[in-house]
Amino acid sequence: MVVCGAESTEIDYLSGFRAHFKRRNLSVRVTKKPGSPLQLVQYAADRWGGADREFDQIWCVTDVDEYGDLTTAMNLATESGIELAVSNPCFEVWLLLHHSDQHGWLKDYRAVRTLLRKHVEVRTDKSLDFERDYGNARWRLAARRARLLAPEHGEHMANPSTRMWKLALVISGEDDDRDG
Repeated sequence: MVVCGAESTEIDYLSGFRAHFKRRNLSVRVTKKPGSPLQLVQYAADRWGGADREFDQIWCVTDVDEYGDLTTAMNLATESGIELAVSNPCFEVWLLLHHSDQHGWLKDYRAVRTLLRKHVEVRTDKSLDFERDYGNARWRLAARRARLLAPEHGEHMANPSTRMWKLALVISGEDDDRDG
């Protein structure tokens, strides 16, 4: 289960990514629940947490942005067995990494959007075309680049960074460390 804290970008990307891998033994349900990181984790924990889980893994995809509750959300996620794919400053860092290396600090979504526009169309409604702009092997390159930006679980402190690489490996079936 993947719960996203946005209206369209993350949903479009993850839905396209999931469709790209037609794995019979994997069921991925993407749900949107806009809100802060804590609201997202609380929703996931209340709806799908607990010992009798419907899913093997529950992920929340969230940004650092200007939220003040990320640390609380991270603690609740750990207590609830929920994985976080945190992007700093925003999810679009993951999209940018499909097309270029990015090591320099990024102020906010607008700064990332400016760089991303050099490579793909960035729509005002924040929707995207996964197959056209992010399909094929670009995600593997993005995963390699993302892993170099910050230590795993330290993404919230490094700008730019994203833990989307880990979720991508899980969904693709290429997860190299399912227990860690």
